[in-house]
Amino acid sequence: MDQARHLVLTAEGRVRLVWRLLLWFGISAFVGGVMGVLVSSWGLVATASGTLLGAWVAGAVTLSLDGRGPGAMGFYLSRSVPREASSGLALGVGLAVGVVGVLTLSGGLAWSRDPGTLGGWFGAGLGSLALLAIPAASEEALLRGYPLQALTEAWGPVWGLAFTSLAFGALHLANPGVTMIGAGTTAAAGLFLGAVYLRTGSLWWSTAVHLGWNWGIGFLADLPVSGLELIDAPLIAGSVHGPAWLSGGSFGPEGSVVALAGFASAAAVCWWGPWLGPEPSAMACDPLAPIGAVGLDRTVPASGPNA
Repeated sequence: MDQARHLVLTAEGRVRLVWRLLLWFGISAFVGGVMGVLVSSWGLVATASGTLLGAWVAGAVTLSLDGRGPGAMGFYLSRSVPREASSGLALGVGLAVGVVGVLTLSGGLAWSRDPGTLGGWFGAGLGSLALLAIPAASEEALLRGYPLQALTEAWGPVWGLAFTSLAFGALHLANPGVTMIGAGTTAAAGLFLGAVYLRTGSLWWSTAVHLGWNWGIGFLADLPVSGLELIDAPLIAGSVHGPAWLSGGSFGPEGSVVALAGFASAAAVCWWGPWLGPEPSAMACDPLAPIGAVGLDRTVPASGPNA
């Protein structure tokens, strides 16, 4: 009996990391799977809503094992949320515009006119923001929610960021037109988004950055997002030219070495730069992971990776 207890609990009586992650995965898969079956015919947003609900419920349950509320995952209610979301959106859009600009100057992208009106363009822009918001939130809750926190708390940020970034890349391996560069770029995007979360403690921040990138590529540039043609923006049409390693090919800009370099650089700037710091609202929720510390030399806690 003591041996079985030792396998499940630490000496302090805490459920070990492996069991907490398995519990999180089981609840997330069950709730998300049930919701997916119920709403699969309703489209992308409905399916993503099921994934988001599953990840949130699983995070709330596993966080409760450590006496924390669901807000510790990073989706909390606070007056600071509009500021966090708008700042993250600007960061994501800015990175997308920068990458598209470099691709255009290097000859990897070209533009032509498309039918439409200015009013239609603004309406489509708002609609596409709403369309892309839930999928972005679901992926952030799935990877930058409880898993990144728990792994970072136990093993430090190197392993936490590495595991969740590789998982983020793996999630996109089945997308149309994916290449090795595309898979590497999505993993680098996971590193960037993870750095934003670990500096701020806010899933509002990382979700808005994620949304801003997808919206900037899919709507403003009218290009595929991770191989998916999600939006047909009025007035302009983008097309790729030249080798796929430069233009991204049918996978879109995320298949380009330019985006790979952009995400890697943005991750470094966000992690080591002075521009991001812990959000007071996030810290008030007492997240599991150490939030805001700069550098990757944090040591593994004395209780080790099975904490």
